[in-house]
Amino acid sequence: MVVTVIAALCLLGLAPVLAALGGLVEQPSALIDVLGSGRTWSLWAGTMALGLATAGCCAALGVPVARCLARRGGGLAATLATLLPLPLILPPWVAGVSWTRLVTLNGFWGSTLLLSLSLWPLVALFALRGFRAHATAIDAARLARGRGAAFRAVELPLAGPSILAGMLLVFVFSITDFGVVDFLSFYDPQPFTVLSSEIFQQWSRMDRAAEAAAVSLPTIAPALLALWLVLRLERRHEGRLRGRGDDRPDAVPGRAAGSVGLLAVLLLMLAPLLVLITWTLRGGREAWATAWTASTRDSALVSVGTSLGAGLIVALLGVAAAQVSLRHRRLAWPVLGLALLPLAAPSVMLGMGEVRFWNAPWNPLSDAVYLSPWLLVLATSGRFVALGALAARALLLRQDPTPDEAAALVPRPAWQRWLAVSLPRRMPALGLALALGYLLSMRELELVVTTPAGSDTLTHRIFSMVHIGSDEVTAALCLALVALVIVPAAVARLLGVPGVDCGPRSRGP
Repeated sequence: MVVTVIAALCLLGLAPVLAALGGLVEQPSALIDVLGSGRTWSLWAGTMALGLATAGCCAALGVPVARCLARRGGGLAATLATLLPLPLILPPWVAGVSWTRLVTLNGFWGSTLLLSLSLWPLVALFALRGFRAHATAIDAARLARGRGAAFRAVELPLAGPSILAGMLLVFVFSITDFGVVDFLSFYDPQPFTVLSSEIFQQWSRMDRAAEAAAVSLPTIAPALLALWLVLRLERRHEGRLRGRGDDRPDAVPGRAAGSVGLLAVLLLMLAPLLVLITWTLRGGREAWATAWTASTRDSALVSVGTSLGAGLIVALLGVAAAQVSLRHRRLAWPVLGLALLPLAAPSVMLGMGEVRFWNAPWNPLSDAVYLSPWLLVLATSGRFVALGALAARALLLRQDPTPDEAAALVPRPAWQRWLAVSLPRRMPALGLALALGYLLSMRELELVVTTPAGSDTLTHRIFSMVHIGSDEVTAALCLALVALVIVPAAVARLLGVPGVDCGPRSRGP
């Protein structure tokens, strides 16, 4: 199993990254030319500033929300906790279509705002885990020192590693993003650009693969450092999350200001959907009839099919990688690091690597994979398998190992023990990883626009229309894409799939 997992991670993640960087082997001088250019480092500074600003904004919103959800009960907090992943699964550029009808967005701060509105729940979910993990110490500190002093001296330091891990992931997603900046810069005479935009521009000219690879390196280095820090922080939680996993600080009476704040956050989360619905209703039946044609249905089927395929791979490989990391301590962090590698690469670069790897003359599978939907399935599953592995690992760490240890002593064939004991206990982790793989693949844009099969998806169709001009038909298509994301997520929750924070579902926040 260990060899199979490592080989699969290398095929899905390491191979495309090396293929993308292979252009430097063909033209080494491009590295000196690109890294010696002032434009490259100007774009790098803007990219890093975007990542840091987005991480800071996400923490400013996510940490108070997480602390409030960890303390409060009631229907409002439970509703917000249930809807917390919504901005994460809603494509940020689709939210941008809605927000640009309400406010003027452009440049650096417009990009920061859109990315922050999309990614802040990531910090909130990590912070929520941190507040829950130290519930007993938090309650004791509140009794001994009071609410304010306990938060500054105890709550925040104890939850700090989890908060920092969430901020680091936000930083990585921000500096590797392409869609938001491209969406806002299309009609801007002086657009704000980042390294991902430059990679896309270089890659669009097929004779400049070396330059595109060279431009990718300044993004990969800080992203790798951030992900390494995430692994270090996650290692500190190992062994702390076993047991029921439903501990939390004792609930306190909610204040009016807190309720108003939660209502404002809830409205902030639902605003893009409300705008899309209102916009579509104005177009009436004609908008739906024009939008939902036979070609649109075909594109939707391709999107759903490829995302399900990616979700299945993320579930199987992610849970397998999580199990390897728990059973083989020496291989734990190398395996997780190998899974995280594709996240460090800009999505545009990863798509470039997929094209180079699966279209290479020496690759015997190129004819079967390159022009088929399987290329998009492999690309998206390779990018998101790390998140499936980390989520599954957090969930498996909560389980009591006693049933597995007892089953190993039963004199029955291994496959019977696996079906009777191991598989049922792994089903929540498999369901969570499958849901993550599907949802993240449905919202993915960069790999869609850089792989041949992506041109047949609903995402590609909508993004092309957004560049032409947004109208009621575009809003209807955006709403259809959102439904294909939200409805499966709701069904998964109803079927008992754990939330992405790996906390209890039945007891609320």
